[in-house]
Amino acid sequence: MNVLYSHPDYPLQHHIEGVRSLSTLFLNETKLEFSQQKWYQHLCESIALFHDIGKSSRYFQDYIRQRNVPQQLKSHALLSAFVFMSYIEQVDGVEDIWKWLAFLIVKRHHGDLDDWLEEFKQFDSDMKQQLSQQIESIDFALLNHTYEALFPIVTEQPFTKSQFEAAVEAMFTKSRKIRRGIMRWNEENESLVPYVQFLFLFSLLLDADKSEAGIMQKESWEFSERFTLPAHLVQVYKQKQQWERNAMNELREKAFQEIVDYKIDLNNHFYSLQLPTGMGKTLASLQFALRLREEMQTKKGVIPRVIYSLPFLSIIDQTGDVLKSIFQANGMDIDHRLFLSHHHLSEINYSVVKEEEKYDVNYDAAKLLIEGWNSEMILTTFVQLFHTIFTNKNRAIRKFHRLANAIIVIDEIQAIPHRYWLAVREMFQVLAKELNCYFLFSTATTPAIFDKRETIQLVEPSVYFQSLSRVQLVPHVQENMTVESFVEQLQLHEDKSYLFIVNTIDCAKKLYEQLAEVADQTVMTFLSTHIPPKERLRRIAAIKDGAYRIVVSTQLVEAGVDIDFDVVYRDLAPLDSIHQAAGRCNRHGLRAGEVHVVALTDGKRRYASYIYDLVRIDLTQSMLKTYEIVEEKGFFYLIEEYFQQLSSKMNNRESLQILKGIKTLYFDGEATTERVPVSQFRLIESGEERFDVFMELDEEASQIFQRFEEIVRIKNPFERQREFAAIKASFYQYVISIPRKVDHKPPILYNMGYVNLYSLADFYDQTMGYKTKSEGIIW
Repeated sequence: MNVLYSHPDYPLQHHIEGVRSLSTLFLNETKLEFSQQKWYQHLCESIALFHDIGKSSRYFQDYIRQRNVPQQLKSHALLSAFVFMSYIEQVDGVEDIWKWLAFLIVKRHHGDLDDWLEEFKQFDSDMKQQLSQQIESIDFALLNHTYEALFPIVTEQPFTKSQFEAAVEAMFTKSRKIRRGIMRWNEENESLVPYVQFLFLFSLLLDADKSEAGIMQKESWEFSERFTLPAHLVQVYKQKQQWERNAMNELREKAFQEIVDYKIDLNNHFYSLQLPTGMGKTLASLQFALRLREEMQTKKGVIPRVIYSLPFLSIIDQTGDVLKSIFQANGMDIDHRLFLSHHHLSEINYSVVKEEEKYDVNYDAAKLLIEGWNSEMILTTFVQLFHTIFTNKNRAIRKFHRLANAIIVIDEIQAIPHRYWLAVREMFQVLAKELNCYFLFSTATTPAIFDKRETIQLVEPSVYFQSLSRVQLVPHVQENMTVESFVEQLQLHEDKSYLFIVNTIDCAKKLYEQLAEVADQTVMTFLSTHIPPKERLRRIAAIKDGAYRIVVSTQLVEAGVDIDFDVVYRDLAPLDSIHQAAGRCNRHGLRAGEVHVVALTDGKRRYASYIYDLVRIDLTQSMLKTYEIVEEKGFFYLIEEYFQQLSSKMNNRESLQILKGIKTLYFDGEATTERVPVSQFRLIESGEERFDVFMELDEEASQIFQRFEEIVRIKNPFERQREFAAIKASFYQYVISIPRKVDHKPPILYNMGYVNLYSLADFYDQTMGYKTKSEGIIW
């Protein structure tokens, strides 16, 4: 053995040099104030140099040459951390707290973060024996030869066995002192800054390490190459559209021109674009983001990424289509270095256009490029964004440094749960200051997360609300109604279209059945998550084409789904949800629209209480009881009052607990009354336990599932993952999620429910989707 390897047939020396170069590049391109400090830069470089030094053990070298080695002995991160600590302890100008955190970065660079206090309680005799065996197996002559070119000091002071053994002894001796220091720090620290700077430093190593191994070793890739996105892209796109001239389009154009003419001050980091639904917020948001990007590039010398985040997958694809149309209108190829979509169902495909030729990056590199947000513009979900900021997960932290200088557009910000408003507000303020992030909140209903004095309004929203008279909101919430009594008093007119939005699938099914008795079923359709996505999308497209006059749906159509009705009935919900529902009514102002709010009950309790917390429901009901009719021009003031009252009634307990977890670097562990670990941050509450079911709706679904079964039988886990990625998006077009408690469960195959084409009628209603209740089927 005359060469140390980091990966099969790839020298350790080359890998470490590559990781050092990439982490330094990623650090320096940000030009952040804290990242320019010499001690921080030295820490970043030292972490890169030492992160894989444990791979010098004979056990790891045998493992990389495909020989059988005990699991614990082939590990390398722990030994690397001990050796790193012995070096960094001698470095002046680095505070003890950062030496301890850097130790954890090296130790955890292949795992998730834990409670950092617990990390220094785990030193036992088994650990010492493992480290001793690994040190005993190292060929130090070969190790020094490997490091001489990387770390010149090694020439004068070579690594030795006694030095490594002393490093282990020193850490075991100092661990109690370190724990006392951490406990003292946890009690004193009241800032989120260490958390942000720590995750930033950790992400530099994670991204450099994975990118060097998975991209640089396989592709001819230049990470320093960045691309210009002209600020006029959206304007060019708009000029090429054949939109008719009418009052609504003129109002949209007025708002857009305000964005074009707005004088940007880079001292302001928080912006709000509050416009009524259907007023072109997507194009306006993109226009402002591109202008801000150009301004930052000119005046700050940095190239910010634009991170456009949305709460729901249903509107990700819709927004993605808009972005593609903008690029195409400007004669630009869809190169993923310019724009990519990233969510849990994203296709693993990364295409690059060079010299007018398009080629696809290999699967492993493409996966890393997408998950690392290697693009100028990233379209992603709230879950991806917020679980990158509030996380202990290695995979999510990797892209944390991409937030530096980013322009973060948060579309439909009202979807952030109010239990996290305080935590989000405090974190965003630190991200703005430390990482130079800029935020644009785009919505029709801006919640009171930030004080109005902290955000810059790009347009005056009241002007646009007052200019509209598309819709009247009519509350009927004085008394609760059953679905039956509601339908009895309904009057449906054949010359109008109707959308009914209710809170639960059970309520939706019951309402549809009742309506089917008094209306023509050929003009009716039904939408809920118990209908597979492929069929849902088909129905939504048919609704847009005018195929259905009466639609019963759950809340899935509320935000961003571009459908339009004369009359909307909304079961009682928080006022911001009602406002979103109103956006599905008379969107283009061509007629008089009506939105009716009713309070439906199952005879025991309001359906709203199964979905929403009582604070928001009771506040909405009490506010609406005081009105007979609300004109659209009054929506702005109504929603403002709602959020002001909600803020005064809101309990900040969960935000305070997660903030305490962040301030004490409590990444994982048990929740207490005082603090909650960062790992327990949940943007979406899990609610009742559910499981996935694959529904073979058609022959295409049968073929997809047949391919899935072939993939499951592939023995190599990496090949299996790669093959499934190729069908993942299509596969999940046929998957629904149902509660585990349903009394009519499908057969379980490969740890998920499976309904084949031949038993479809037993489990699936062609109108209302999955049958959660048994109909006397004999098994």
